[in-house]
Amino acid sequence: MHEVLSELGVRSDLLDPQQLVELDELGFCRFDTFLDRARVEAAMAELERLLAGSGRQGGTLHLRGLLEAGPVFDAFWLRPRLLAAVRHLLGPEFRVDEMHYRAGTPEHGGQALHRDSPERAGPGRWQVCTAIVALTDFTPENGSTRVVPGSHLDWGFVAPRGHEDHPDQVLLSGPAGTAWLFNSHVWHSGTRNNSSGTRHAVLTGFHRRGAATTLFDEQPADGTIARLGSAAYLLM
Repeated sequence: MHEVLSELGVRSDLLDPQQLVELDELGFCRFDTFLDRARVEAAMAELERLLAGSGRQGGTLHLRGLLEAGPVFDAFWLRPRLLAAVRHLLGPEFRVDEMHYRAGTPEHGGQALHRDSPERAGPGRWQVCTAIVALTDFTPENGSTRVVPGSHLDWGFVAPRGHEDHPDQVLLSGPAGTAWLFNSHVWHSGTRNNSSGTRHAVLTGFHRRGAATTLFDEQPADGTIARLGSAAYLLM
């Protein structure tokens, strides 16, 4: 996979030293202006079209299978800097797992703190990480994702009951187009949307090859392979 990543422009010097420190010590890092305004608007237009045909949804809106939903979503994961950060966490032998849309409507979206892998791991053995892209401003009021920095390194971590706050939690807040990559062994969750608008986000999961859990095992469609090219296809 070294050759595949190199063909996609992935280099270790693409990340700021501070981002590497944050990934290791805090368990997450931030990418400002990951998507420009035009890409955000194009993605929202396509998501609204897909939602219209998806049938009735609950208080938290979901759409899965976005890896194959068209070129508008390629920029959410096929980016050298993001893939360099994924490689830093998981090593070169990783694959993109699944891309989905999650949006908490007003008074919804809250979750209990959780990890995405039940396995204990450590540096050099992390199994899963997740990129989240804000398609609307993430604020403390509208259901931003919360993470507990450093909890991926704390095997004795005890999560609060239900949706209660943790004293060390941090809310990921920033303008639309901001992205974060977090180690999915970090304790994290969505929070309740206490605003009057829906909080839109797209999440892309990556996992180390050979990890027990994968959501994207089917062969990509021929059109997807043709669009992305052979190098990107090998990451799927």
